[in-house]
Amino acid sequence: MLTLYQFESCPFCWKVKSLLHFAKIPYKTVEVNPMNSKELEPLGLKKVPVLVDGEQVVTESSVIMDYVNDHFTHLSNDDTVPEWREWVDNTLVHFIPPIIYKDFGTAWQTFGQVLKPSGFGVLKRTMIRFAGSMAMSKSSQKKARERGITDAPAGLTEAVAHWVNDGLAGRTFHGGEIPDLADLSVFGVFRSTDGLAAVSLAKASNPAFAKWYEQLKSMTASTAV
Repeated sequence: MLTLYQFESCPFCWKVKSLLHFAKIPYKTVEVNPMNSKELEPLGLKKVPVLVDGEQVVTESSVIMDYVNDHFTHLSNDDTVPEWREWVDNTLVHFIPPIIYKDFGTAWQTFGQVLKPSGFGVLKRTMIRFAGSMAMSKSSQKKARERGITDAPAGLTEAVAHWVNDGLAGRTFHGGEIPDLADLSVFGVFRSTDGLAAVSLAKASNPAFAKWYEQLKSMTASTAV
């Protein structure tokens, strides 16, 4: 069985999970402590996601998705898919942290939600929640400034419109009647913060996006065991 080393709120992990869920592939999860990543020490690695398939260890979300698609799912991968996947990693994902970690209070709320299914004990969850909220409320805003993001909500709204107008372009999914790796990459980034401000803003700003998102959510029930 596949094993995914992850952190629950990691958008790159959710890209992989969305593909696994859509394809109904069972897998085990190992929740990694974001403060020290000690669960990854036996593998000699420091960042999630990591997929282990027997003796095969695969890192980097897009590489993992390609591995899963090549070995298990075989979704269509036309010429426009790589462009959209690159846009997800290089543009879309960067609008979300300054929204969900806007300040300590917002970050505290975010960590409170994402740590619930982690499996960590109460003390560890509280320690991670406090330290994570302190760190992310500062680093997310700093990184946003470094990337020239001055208004993350406006940027996210524009990104959503771009996806709907040019990615979906009137189709049910980018892949047509069936989602492809572009759909699942965009969806995974948003699904990582389901119920938080970024997803609520995206859905409220664009009804077509909201419909697409809810359709994919209904098609990607968890297959983690």
